[in-house]
Amino acid sequence: MAKSTNAEMERRVATVYGLFIKSYSRFEILQYAAEQWGVSERTADIYMQRARLLIQKDSEIERPEWLAAAIARLVKYEQKAGRDENLQVAIKALETQAKLLRFDI
Repeated sequence: MAKSTNAEMERRVATVYGLFIKSYSRFEILQYAAEQWGVSERTADIYMQRARLLIQKDSEIERPEWLAAAIARLVKYEQKAGRDENLQVAIKALETQAKLLRFDI
């Protein structure tokens, strides 16, 4: 099997990252990597190691950054729910924003 390119390796690591987020076990990821990419256990372990480093970096986010991103997502949910006339979801998104921003409601 030919050596993968850097871009291909990055895509595979991103895929493994997603599998970790979905709670796949090491065995399941090894199986996936073998079936989808035809790679060895050792290569899959490298992908997993790199994906774990990405997860670690993501979890080091500072509270203000996380809060800003969470509020931005909630605003989008509120807007979409409002457009779809799903008022319960829109209200819940608004309430959650207020709670995160520590407004008394």
